[in-house]
Amino acid sequence: MVAAAAAPTSPRPAARSPRSSPRPSPPSGRRCASSSRGRPPAEPTVDDERTLTLAGIENARERIRRQLPPTPLRRSFALRPHDVWLKLECWQPTGSFKVRGALHHLVSLAETERRRGVVAASAGNHALGVAWAVQTLGGSVPAVLFVPETVPRAKLEKLRSFPVTVRVTGATYDDAYDASLAYAEAAGARYIHPYDDPLTAAGQGTVGLEILEQLPDVGQVVVPVGGGGLMAATAVAVKAKAPGVRIVAVQPAASPSLSESLARGEALHLFPAAPTLADGVAGGIGDLVFRHRALIDEVVNVPESAIEETIVALLAEDQVVAEGAGALAAAALRCGLIAPDGRPVAVVVSGGNIDARHLARLLAARG
Repeated sequence: MVAAAAAPTSPRPAARSPRSSPRPSPPSGRRCASSSRGRPPAEPTVDDERTLTLAGIENARERIRRQLPPTPLRRSFALRPHDVWLKLECWQPTGSFKVRGALHHLVSLAETERRRGVVAASAGNHALGVAWAVQTLGGSVPAVLFVPETVPRAKLEKLRSFPVTVRVTGATYDDAYDASLAYAEAAGARYIHPYDDPLTAAGQGTVGLEILEQLPDVGQVVVPVGGGGLMAATAVAVKAKAPGVRIVAVQPAASPSLSESLARGEALHLFPAAPTLADGVAGGIGDLVFRHRALIDEVVNVPESAIEETIVALLAEDQVVAEGAGALAAAALRCGLIAPDGRPVAVVVSGGNIDARHLARLLAARG
């Protein structure tokens, strides 16, 4: 059945277009989350007849498993006394699950498509995933990555260490995104969408297959939601193989776009997110996750204080560095928004690329 949206734990932002209202500056110069997920790719790769399938996700696993072996699933001390296990996507080579989708998308392209090159816009984990995938494939795929001027210097230098072309364009993510679409159209290159594309999402959904293999008696899988590719594909994989497992989606209360989309009966591609430490998942959702909404059993929205506290707890008690979005699923359990039913719970720690200054501030505040 279609999941009912849980009431957020803080006031929802007004349902207004972020294009017509002031937007907050993104933390540490990262992209403005309220605008980064709002628009479709230059060539839409999802239509109403296309859905994700278990076979597609299993094929994705076979295509990427040599370069990306399973990440650890480790019992959490920070979430005791519950039997909770951390799926450590923060231990991927780029520090995020995004590399799964980027690699699968690239290896799925025909040779003629690879020769025409690929394009992406990002100031974060997706750009690093594409860059790493290009390097892993020998650097033979021409890749142009557009980033805004606000991209952190350390991340920019890291991107430039890969065999890709990095173009710093515009003051905001929107500027970089617009430039990337124009370039892709002019060059005839493939646009690699970060979540709303079946090839990208299928790679991300291999997380769900690994959880079922590593923890066969899992009762709940808790997943952070941004654009929703990871959520949609994980739900497809888990429900197809273990329909009794509950799927819980988690967003920051500052950006409850999935709850609002379910309430309105339409995918909100644009969403005016309030400032949040989980800026990597703030903003609107894509069509894929909305199309697969019946597979989601529950949606919860986590307050900012719980995200901050959980980042510190994961580091102190589990020796796991999680960014704001990466700590979301664990935070939902730690602050009591999700009630375990006695069966083991798997939570996806989706990324660990937190700005060192933010981490230092959180540690100092709780020291």
